[in-house]
Amino acid sequence: MKKLTSIASALVVMTAFGITTFGSYAVAAPDFAKIEARKNQKSQAVGEKVGKAIGKAYELYGQEKLNEAIAALNGVESSNTFDQAYLNRFLGNMWATKDEKKAIGYLQKAVAPDVLGFTDHAAALRLLADLQLSDKQFNQAIKTYNQWLDFTGEKDGNVYLRIASAYMETKQYAKVIEPADLAIAAQDPAKPNAGPYTLKFSAYYELKNNKKAIEVLETTVKLFPSEKRWWTYLAQFYSLEEQYEKALVTLEVANKQGMLETENEYKLLAQLYANANVPYKAASILEKHVKSGLIKKEKNILNSMASSFQNSRDMVKAAQYYGESAKLDNDGDAYRRQGSSLILAEKYSEAVTALNNAINAGVKNQGQVYLSLVEAYFYQNKFREAYQAVQKVKSDSKLGRQAAAWESYIKERASKKGINL
Repeated sequence: MKKLTSIASALVVMTAFGITTFGSYAVAAPDFAKIEARKNQKSQAVGEKVGKAIGKAYELYGQEKLNEAIAALNGVESSNTFDQAYLNRFLGNMWATKDEKKAIGYLQKAVAPDVLGFTDHAAALRLLADLQLSDKQFNQAIKTYNQWLDFTGEKDGNVYLRIASAYMETKQYAKVIEPADLAIAAQDPAKPNAGPYTLKFSAYYELKNNKKAIEVLETTVKLFPSEKRWWTYLAQFYSLEEQYEKALVTLEVANKQGMLETENEYKLLAQLYANANVPYKAASILEKHVKSGLIKKEKNILNSMASSFQNSRDMVKAAQYYGESAKLDNDGDAYRRQGSSLILAEKYSEAVTALNNAINAGVKNQGQVYLSLVEAYFYQNKFREAYQAVQKVKSDSKLGRQAAAWESYIKERASKKGINL
């Protein structure tokens, strides 16, 4: 099967194929005995000084007086490690909606001594990681999310997704795959989230691993059948891997669902039909969307339409579009093709005009054009014009024998009609 032309290959930026060996993502390894022990520890109470200050700040915070709440804690410190960690966590929570960097600073100080109760420490780690991700501190966010996973022992799909996203942002594409898979495994199968699949696909795309990208896309079209992007991506990647039959079936399904919208999508569909030897559909797709204005009426498109109509034996339309192509830049070869199509359509008078246009445009292989003119004149019973045209070819080393045969035939027919040449 022949390869697709640049119409198809231009649709996707990535054209290289390869298999990549992936590095390992450092999976969290929680100690569940330790986690249970931490959960069961007796809760500590904050000291009176810090407790009063926090109580006042909390009251103001509840009244949506954030600045006043923060001000109420200015200068409040404690030599007690737990009290100070609790205070820092409270300040981190309040600054989170106002200044990410300040919030991050307070939360880092809150978790560093590892003295908060289980719930508070877990919440501080999670908020810290989220803020680091938001602040584009991607490597720090990955580290903190892993600390949260280790500390809680939970399998949280959103956390895995955020780790995968952070690896993507830092272009550590090989490390995206495992947390994305863990995010998928943690999903509710009845309500799948496209996020981790998007990250996996993007990672394989960046790693130039088309085969793995296709595996992801084959899954997503089943899970998210109403989302256009998965169908069009899959068709494009099948094309890149020269799986043209699958590409055509995929894009046909998308087209029947009304998902195709862009010029490039319809160009690819037409090219796939042409490649599958369904030329009339290829031509009709292009013609329809050229007429609508979606596909630009450019020379390569006109030639593709003409060629496909010619292959489907619709010589009238083939001639029409070769003619339009020829007029764009006075292309002698396009005029020649137009003339040949008109001869096959038995429109000999129009063929003569097209073939003369080819000669006037300086077509390279004039001998072949003159032979076509001989045929076009002959079938109009214009034997004198046919005879004059054949004289132009008699000396051609490659076409001389054909010209001589035509000359004899013309003389014979003219003689029977009583026409002097």
